[in-house]
Amino acid sequence: MNTATNRFRGRAGRRLAATILAAAALGLGATACGPDDGADASGSSSSQEASSSTQSTGGNSSDDSGNSGSQGQNGGESTAPPADGGGVANAGNQRTIVGTLKYLAPGKLTVTPEDGGTEQAFLVANATNILGAAAICSDDDAGGASIGDDGYGTAKCTVEELEKAAKQSNVTVRVTMDTKSGGANSVEEKYHP
Repeated sequence: MNTATNRFRGRAGRRLAATILAAAALGLGATACGPDDGADASGSSSSQEASSSTQSTGGNSSDDSGNSGSQGQNGGESTAPPADGGGVANAGNQRTIVGTLKYLAPGKLTVTPEDGGTEQAFLVANATNILGAAAICSDDDAGGASIGDDGYGTAKCTVEELEKAAKQSNVTVRVTMDTKSGGANSVEEKYHP
């Protein structure tokens, strides 16, 4: 046998392999995007070392509050809605946008924020909670509105009714969506008499 093979056998070889694996784990931790990468925030010491390694090297890391030091996490948009209730709000993995609904493709719609922000595409499915006031759908058989105290619809609507209303491009909605999947959790019509 040659000397290189003999050098990496036994205890020294296992230490070297463990060191290489630890360095690789820290390297993967340094490139992670945040606490939602599947690692438990209170997890093992290797995940804590990866977090401290990321912070000491000047990389971007996130804490449990969801605030990151990187630009572009919120797309430069406001994290709180304006006083009049329009605009965009972000809370963890949820994003709420109030704006004009438009049709893009089957199961895919867009909303353009009232405050003039960038148009945002989102997906709808049968699991999406769709609440109409009048334009999407209504519980009132006489053609009246179904609205709550907040001015948003209360009538349960279908995806087909939502897509039909979206093709009109004049319905204002409040969309709460999952930022990771792009799927809408709820779409609520804002009532306009």
